[in-house]
Amino acid sequence: MTDVQTTSGSTAPTESIPTPDSLGLKEMREVVRNIPGYMSRLRDKHGPVVRIPMGKDEVFLLSDFDVVQDVIVASSRRFDKDTKKTGPGPDDWSANLETILGRNVLGKGLVTSVGTYHRRQRRLIQPVFHRKRIAGYGSSFAAIAEEASAKFTDGEKFNFHESMYELALGMVTRTLFDVSLESEAAESIRTAFPREGGPLRWELSPFGKILLRLPLPANRQLKRGLRNIDDIVYAMIEERRQGSGDGADLLSVLLTVTDADTGEHLSDLEVRDEAVTLLMAGHETSSGALTWAYQLLGTNPETRERLHTEIDEVLGDRLPTVEDLPDLKYTDAVYSEALRLYPPAWNLVRRSLEDYTANGYHIPRNSVVICSPYVLHRDPAWWPEPERFAPQRFLPEPDPSDPLAGHAKEAGRPRLAYLPFGAGPRQCIGNVFAQMEGVMALATLSRHWEFEPVDKGPVRVASDITLQPRGGLQMVAHRRH
Repeated sequence: MTDVQTTSGSTAPTESIPTPDSLGLKEMREVVRNIPGYMSRLRDKHGPVVRIPMGKDEVFLLSDFDVVQDVIVASSRRFDKDTKKTGPGPDDWSANLETILGRNVLGKGLVTSVGTYHRRQRRLIQPVFHRKRIAGYGSSFAAIAEEASAKFTDGEKFNFHESMYELALGMVTRTLFDVSLESEAAESIRTAFPREGGPLRWELSPFGKILLRLPLPANRQLKRGLRNIDDIVYAMIEERRQGSGDGADLLSVLLTVTDADTGEHLSDLEVRDEAVTLLMAGHETSSGALTWAYQLLGTNPETRERLHTEIDEVLGDRLPTVEDLPDLKYTDAVYSEALRLYPPAWNLVRRSLEDYTANGYHIPRNSVVICSPYVLHRDPAWWPEPERFAPQRFLPEPDPSDPLAGHAKEAGRPRLAYLPFGAGPRQCIGNVFAQMEGVMALATLSRHWEFEPVDKGPVRVASDITLQPRGGLQMVAHRRH
């Protein structure tokens, strides 16, 4: 039985927790190239609680599902986002990146805010993502994906990830701001941030603070882009405050949010922070998820054929609608399995606010704890052949003869065995939005196209903000006949 006591009970000292050997410079370089894979290997070799010797902090990788459930959900108030700058270490992989994002980009949006402020903001904003409201965006998702589909050329080799970035950005700018990707506002948004992180990831390196102060082109681009983003968002806020107040885009809805206790609306700054957070989170996560889904389909032709068969039977010659989603079971399963293998929120980092006991081991107060969906999604006890792409895992009516089939909520599988959007009070507030967006895009693009990876070998993964193919992904478009 898993011990998740926090203040009492017999516990083993921290020093007895399994700990890997310290890394040399060569090994460290290899780790940095594939941090998610390194953490997965730590779990495989050392078990569900691992002490990572890194920097001045006590850092622990937790992979027992009961412990993760307690840290992320049941005892979440005993932990919070790590906003303390602590020097190079695993907490820097995402927590200090969020510090830099919070200071320079996201402000105090839901991704970066902590404590009582975060709880208040989430309570106020949750109704914005009501299922009925999100369903109203379904036709926009399909229409924008169809526009993207029309730009492909049969036999063309191109950077598929770049195309999915543009598609996801088009979807979020339309639903968030009610502007098209061809608009001047969208163009400013598109060019605001250097691709693959740029200055946003430099603080993760030992020389990050120095790099951020240098007059480098990427730094100038980031600062200029942030000024442009602020100018655009604040102008839109002012325009909507002066208007009728009946807009359906998410920015307009944010302006109607009212605190039931005080009667106050969100301030312009609060609306700005939440809008930019939705903008960043919306296109970063979806672009990566769609890219990985098609990379996996491109290397699994039988799965791709089954996807196309379902889409042809359900849609025929027309675009998908929200009403089609219950019938697009395999399409949904493909997207869900891509999220299992490459979860956007791949690393959940918390700092313990008090002493804690996990699996009988003492976790000191003020420690950094890492709960990684990437690692949890590869637990072979619940995910047989965990590296294999097998959408049948998520079918609601699995084939009993298939050992890989079965829905994530069946067979006694722990609830947090699958958490691509996090869980608990910090779960992605737009998870329903993101799943619908991805399935609608997948169904729309796959009506007429299939995509073949140029390189059939393993794809290098960039894990700076979300999981993305490092350097993009070259694919060849083939029109279906």
